[in-house]
Formats: sequence, structure tokens, C-alpha cells
Amino acid sequence: MIELDLAYKSHLYTQNKKRIEEQEKQYAYYSGDSDKIKEYLSKALEITYDAEYIAEMQPNYVNLTKKMIDQMAVVYRDPAIRYFQKIDRKENEEGEYDTTGEDELTSIYDKILPDNINSVDKRNHRLSKLSNCSLTYVKIDKKKKKISYVVNPIYKYTIEVDDEGEFERITYPKYLKDKNGKDEFFTVVWTKKEHFLFDEYGNKQPIKDNPKMINAYGDFPFVLNKIEESDDIYGEGQSDLINVNEQINFLLTKLINSDIILGTEGTTLAINLNLAGKGTEDGGLRKVRASRRHPITVENARSSDMHPPSLQHVTTDPHITEIRDYIDWYIKYIASTKGLNPSAVLAQLKDTSDYQKIMDAVDQMEMRKDDLEGCRIYEKERYEKTKLVWNTHAKELNEKEIKDDGYEFKVDFAEIEVHKTPADEQAEFEFQLKYNLTTPAEFLMERNPDLTIEQAQKIINDNKKGNDSLNKKMTRLESLVQGVDASNQLT
Repeated sequence: MIELDLAYKSHLYTQNKKRIEEQEKQYAYYSGDSDKIKEYLSKALEITYDAEYIAEMQPNYVNLTKKMIDQMAVVYRDPAIRYFQKIDRKENEEGEYDTTGEDELTSIYDKILPDNINSVDKRNHRLSKLSNCSLTYVKIDKKKKKISYVVNPIYKYTIEVDDEGEFERITYPKYLKDKNGKDEFFTVVWTKKEHFLFDEYGNKQPIKDNPKMINAYGDFPFVLNKIEESDDIYGEGQSDLINVNEQINFLLTKLINSDIILGTEGTTLAINLNLAGKGTEDGGLRKVRASRRHPITVENARSSDMHPPSLQHVTTDPHITEIRDYIDWYIKYIASTKGLNPSAVLAQLKDTSDYQKIMDAVDQMEMRKDDLEGCRIYEKERYEKTKLVWNTHAKELNEKEIKDDGYEFKVDFAEIEVHKTPADEQAEFEFQLKYNLTTPAEFLMERNPDLTIEQAQKIINDNKKGNDSLNKKMTRLESLVQGVDASNQLT
């Protein structure tokens, strides 16, 4: 029984290690980590090429993963609006609602949210799209008296759950300074009751300002955002996209090194010149590498008799067009499988027609619908954890607690607008203006979001004054004076 238990734990450890490696690779490609991408590329090249030859290659790679993930994660393309609404809302005699309490609660909540909330939301959603899930750590920023959301790639966390799928324990690595200022490796541990550290030897240690190692929140200050449900807590990420990105990097490296550089520039071929010692010994055979740095040498070559000594320059038959076309096809293929239009991914496809822009927007609207339900659940859970963390520290910060009894937290996600032609925009504005659905100032703010309503109105007023002065009809005396001035200028 003990052996079975050990075998099962060993299996879980191996599976978790594979999960971490896969998710770390996904994040390396998304973040454009040059060193790691080159390392992965080198391992892929080693399957086909000799290590010594790879060392002389110029690695080439593109960040296709980030471009596609960012286009797939569109829910937070524009900021979401968060607000509170009374559960038992009632109209007054005029048919209006008293929103005083709602506005006050919304104002308190907006005040404690991070200044870069939309950037945090975008990162959270994009990392979820990349690895199927992301974890947001809700913490307090005591200096700013605000909430802080930390969104790290999921591979950094190990999440243990119970039979119901609820969090049991969350751990993640962290380096902390010791007494001498040197970095020391620790593992941070959270449970519903405890919060402490394991050092590199597995010894339990308290965290600064928490000598009793107690979880003051009584719950996990973490929120999981999951795109698709799966058998385990993590699910499957975009491994197929990473695989295509890696193969494209392989083909680009081959295209540059073997086909363009070596294929077009060629190498020197020496026949029967007795260039002894060329190449390196490997298993009793002499290996020869082809390049300008490593000319090919052939000794004791015979046809009917000994081949005459010669030194010539040779080139291969490069397949530049074929490989380039295959790379383009491969990008189109993976883009279409992800619901994206290839014109939005391939830089050389610049179809900017109105129809194409409309179709791109429709694709994004479909992807947005698929993700909305999960994002709504995530927003509600994040709010509850935000309220928990904030109310735990509000008194020591001398700030108001969030008291939402009788109110419901709501989120309004921005819609994705279908591309409009200038004629469509003008017709829509005239319709809204006719039925008092907008004002010229609001229209100007849509064109320039940095303007306030006051600034936009001032621009309109100034323009009106200038236009009125230009279009003002002159009196007979003004026209006569202007005519005299013009005749004087001519003379």
C-alpha cells in the first residue's frame, strides 16, 4: 500500500513537472523571451542538424504567438464599466430611480481599484487564452491605499484542489533577501488557515509581519479565470499554436542559413588538392561541413582515372520561394483554426477594404461571446475577493469598508463595433442628433477620447465663433470700404 502511494505521488509529480514545462514554454513564446526561444529552437534544430553546424547558424524567429493571442483576447479591448445597483430598485412618481447609494458605492469601489486596471484585465485575459487559465493574486497596496492585482503566468503556481474542485493549497516560488542581502529561494504556501514559507530544505518559516503564520483572510486571495472546463484545474493551453510558431522559426532559420546564405553564396569545392586534416574526426570518419568557413575537400577522387586537381565555387539549389510560400500557408492555416482572419495576422496581406474590416470585427465578436460568460464569473469572484481583502485592511488604513448589503455588483463589457464607412458614421450621427441621443461635444470626444466634455464644448464654441465671423454678411458700407482697400493695394 505504501509503495502504491509513493508511485501515485511520483506520477503526480511527473505530471505536474510536464505541465509546468509546457506552460512555461507557452509563456516564453508569448512574452518573446529571446534566450528561451533560441534554446527551444536549438533543441528543434538538433533533431535534423549537427550541434556544431547549429552553433554557426543565425537563429531567426518571429513572435507569432503574441500577435494571435492578443487578437483572440478581445473582451477587454476597451475598459469594462463596473457599478452597483439596488436589488429592490423602485421608481418614483416621475419614473426615475434614486441612484444616490448606488453612485456612492460605485465611487468607493472605483477609488480603490488599481490605476492600470484595464492593462491588468488585458493581461489576465490574454494569459488565460494562452494557457487556458490564469490566476490573479488580490493584495493590498498600503502606500497607495488601493487594491493591487498581480497576474503571473500560471506555470509559476501549483494548485491543489479537493474532491469538489475547491482550492486546498496554493504554492509558488519566490526569492527573498536574507540578512546579508543575498537572494534566498523560498516556496510561498497558502491554505485557508495558514500563510507561510518553506525554505530550500523544506523547513517551515513565518513570513514577515506574520509570526503566527495565520491567513488573516480565512480564504484564498486568489481568483482563477478559466476559458474552458477540463478534467483538471488547468486544462489545455495553446500548445498547437506554440508548435506551429516553433516550426515556423525552424523554417525561417533554415531559409536564412541553408537556402539564402549557403544556397546563394555557396562554398568552395577542392578536389584532389591534398588538403590534409580538413574536417574533424568522428568515429573513425572525417566529417566535413559546408560553408564559406568550411570548404568541401575531396581527395583521391577517380573517374576513369585520377580526377585532375581542381578548386571551384559551387552553390546548391535553394528553394527560397517554396519555403516562403509554405511559411505563409502555415500561418494562414493556424490563423483559420483559431477563428482569425489571416489578413489580420500576415503583415503582407493588407486587405483594407470595408468588407474585410467588417468580417474581422464579426470574427472578434464571435470570440468575445465565447469568453464573456467565463469573464463574468471571474469578475464576480474577483470582486468578492477584493471586498474581502479591502475590508480586512480598511480600518488600519482609516478608509471606508465596502458594504454592499442590498446591492448587486454588475459589469458592463464594452461592445465590439463593426467598422463603419465615413458615410455610415455621418448618417448615424445625424440620426442620434435628431433624436437627442448625443451632442456634438460627445461626438468630438469619440474622435478624441483624451478630451473632457468641457474641452470638447469649448472647441465647438470657438469654432462656431470663427465660422460665424467668416460667414457674416457684410453691410454695404463694409463692402465699399473693402473695395477701396483692394483698389489701394493694386495701385
